[in-house]
Formats: sequence, structure tokens, C-alpha cells
Amino acid sequence: MSTAVMAGEAKASTGFERLSTWRLLGINTMWFGQGAHWPPINFVLLPFMATLIAGGSADLLIGRVGAAGNLFALLAPILAGWLSDRTSTRWGRRRPWILAGTAVNLVGLGLLAFSGAQLPLAFAYMLVQLTFNLAGGAYAAVIPDVVPPADRGRASGLLGMMNGLGAVAGLAAVTAATTLFGETRTGVVVGFAAIAVILTITTVITLLAVDEPANPSPLHAAMQLDRMAVVTGVAAVIAVVAWIAFLFIPTSLLSIAAGLTCFGAGLVAGFTGARVPAIRGFFVAFRNHDFFWTFATRAFVMMGIYTIYPFLALYFRHVIGVHNPNTLAGYWGLAVLAGGIVPAIVGGHLSDRFGKRKLFVYASGALQAAVASVLLFGLVRSVALIFVLGVLFGIGYGLYVAVDWAIACDVLPDRARSSGRDMGLWHVAFTLPPALAPAVFAPILHAFNHPGDHILGLATGDFLGFRLVFAGAAIWFVLGTLFVSRIRSVR
Repeated sequence: MSTAVMAGEAKASTGFERLSTWRLLGINTMWFGQGAHWPPINFVLLPFMATLIAGGSADLLIGRVGAAGNLFALLAPILAGWLSDRTSTRWGRRRPWILAGTAVNLVGLGLLAFSGAQLPLAFAYMLVQLTFNLAGGAYAAVIPDVVPPADRGRASGLLGMMNGLGAVAGLAAVTAATTLFGETRTGVVVGFAAIAVILTITTVITLLAVDEPANPSPLHAAMQLDRMAVVTGVAAVIAVVAWIAFLFIPTSLLSIAAGLTCFGAGLVAGFTGARVPAIRGFFVAFRNHDFFWTFATRAFVMMGIYTIYPFLALYFRHVIGVHNPNTLAGYWGLAVLAGGIVPAIVGGHLSDRFGKRKLFVYASGALQAAVASVLLFGLVRSVALIFVLGVLFGIGYGLYVAVDWAIACDVLPDRARSSGRDMGLWHVAFTLPPALAPAVFAPILHAFNHPGDHILGLATGDFLGFRLVFAGAAIWFVLGTLFVSRIRSVR
């Protein structure tokens, strides 16, 4: 049988046409820009700005800002996926949301660059989280929309490669800015400008490469706003506002009232939302066994990564005692990404060729947990050894990103009707950990690093907080590795 006939039969049976490498690269180019976005912000810029604003309480400010943004990291991808499923325009379903989210995100980056106090910093960070994830939630549905099953491992590997290369470019640009202009406000502004330029160029390329059909027919009827839906929305808004107030109001009766308001409004939103069919439908994919465990696997792997990342600059400052900790943290990020690019490319190709994806997750989790354990037990003070560990950590990360997107596409419960909603929901496992992990571990780091106290029977000080951070990361990696074994439909 000829190759042309086989290709034609493959297209007829799957509904997809095999894509060239150049086309896949164009579709994945925006991942380069997305990769250039958060690593330099979390590694270099946010820790420096927190130190500039809060001094010795920088770790607490990082936690507060992350906690304020994590609600948007949770909700925005789901909302974007659900809305893009229901969008009908001459430019397709996903592209309008990608364009709008990215445009407003650029404004948020500008506000973030010039923030000089806690509240402006938190507001700008929340705006960036919201708009980045609105664009990302819609973009997450592009691969299952346009990539055939036979190309998903290759697409996932290219995604990992582009994301890793983007992070290298973003970290290199920001690190160069802080090296050239020093760890100053000018260096911060130039760094954010570099991120904005990279994100803009790559988004435009992907918007041109993604071939969405014009004026697609809406797959769902619009949600009817009943009384319960309105109550849910109002309660959710009150809960978000009260949560932000609780984080940034100094401890007092007012902050306690804000916390109680947040808790009460959250309960009302959850109770009434559970009675609205359209809202329940957001989370119906979790009823699918394999989708749930795929989500859990990625969430815990990402929690492990982002339990370590935000505090590296503080580790370099306090434990090792270097004079340029933020710049050195940027270089460490580059070492991680240098280790991850080749495994991401090769792993994606091999997973398609041999039809096995879980093996890469097992190897990734074991390697990353081992690095976290070395940091936990050794509290390494050698800069050279820290960078060797960074390369090993990056190899583990590359092995994971080689297959994680392919696994998600393989287990989608209803690709034809709700790929946007479900990929948006799954995308939360990528966007929530960067905001949640610092919020959880910043108070632990601050409290247990402070000497002279006893907490839960442990004497604080001697960098105990950093040991607990690395212990937490190791636990997340182990759990993520175990959970992937629960996925039945993927080998």
C-alpha cells in the first residue's frame, strides 16, 4: 500500500491530517512566550521587588501576593475554556480570547514593573494572573482541537521545548538586565519590558499559525442566569474581595472580620453553585477516572517545582550569602532549563514511537525528588554543587513536560464537545501551583527560619524553614509520581 493511500486512510479514520514540524512549531510558539513569562517573574523580579518593598519580610510579601493571585489562577483557565467553547466569531473560538487576554496582560506587566508598595504590587499581580490565564485557558484547548492523536507526543515534546526555550530567553533577558543595570528599579523595568516583547511576538505568530474554522457553530446553548447563579456570582466576588482584604490588612478585628466574611461568602458560593447545572458542568470531567488522576499528577509535580522556585533567591541570600542573589537565581533557572530542553524533545518523540508515557513521569518524579532531598538533608552551601543539582532537576523537569500534554489530550472525556472547558480545567494544574505553593510555604519559611522560638516542639532557626520547604517539595514529587500509576488508559 502506498504512503499516500495510508495517509489518506489515517486522515479519514481520525478526522485529522498529520501536521508538519513547522506547523507544530508555529502552533506551539506562544508557549515560548508563556515560558518567558512566569520563570523570570518568580525567580528574579518578584523576590527583588518584595525585598525592595518589604525588606526582611520579603518572604511574607511573596506569600501574600501569591495567595491573592491564586484565585485567579484557579478560576480564569476554567472560565476561558468554557467561554471559548461557546464563542463564535470569524476568527474562530480560541483566538479572540488569546488575543484579548494577552493584550490586557501586557498592561498588567507595565503596572507590575512600576509598583512601589504592597497593594499596587498585589493588584498588578492579580491582573497579570487573571489575563495570562484567560489567554492560557483558551490556548490550552488548541492542541486537542487541531493536532491528530498520532502527533500528540511530538506536539507535547515541542511544547516542552518551546516552553523551556522561552524560559531560557526570559531568564537570560531579565538576568542580563539586572547584571547590566544592577538590582535596581531600572533593571526591573527593563526586565519586564523584555518579557512583554517576547510575549507579544510569540502570541502573534501562534495566532497566525492556528487554523481555526471561521464562524463555527456554537456547541452549547448560553447559560440561563437564574437566581441561584446570580447569588453564586455575588457571593464569589465578595469572597475574593474579603480574601484580599484579609491578606493585606494588618492583624486586627477588621482583618478577622474580613477572614470570616471570606469563609462565609465562600460557603454560600459553593452551596448555591452546586445547585446550578451549568456550574456543576464545569467540573464534570473530574468524574472521569483518568482525567482526575492526570490532573492530580500534574498538580503535585507543579507544586513540587514551585515550592522551590520562588525561594531560591532568598536561599542564595541567606544560606549561601552571595551579594547578587536575584541574578544568581536567574542563572540557576537557566541551568534548570538547559538540563530540560533535550529530554523534553527526545522524550516526546520516544513516547509517540513506543506508545509509553508513564515511564517518563516515573523517571522525572524520582530525579526531582532526589534533588529536593539532597537540598533538604545537605542544605548545600556550594554554588557549584547547587548548579549541578539545577541541571539534574532540569533533566527531570524535561522528562515530565515531554509527555504531560500528550497524556492530558489522551484522556479528555469529550474532545468534540468540551475540549476547551476540560483543557482549561486541566490547565489549572499548571497555573495554580505557582500561586498556591508560595502562599502555603512563605509563612512556614518565615516562622521556622526565625531563631529563638519553639513551634510544634521544634526549635526554630538554623534555616529550618528552608529544610521544611525542600521536604514539602520532595513529598509533592513523590505523590505526583505515584498518582500517574492510577491512569488506566495510558501506558
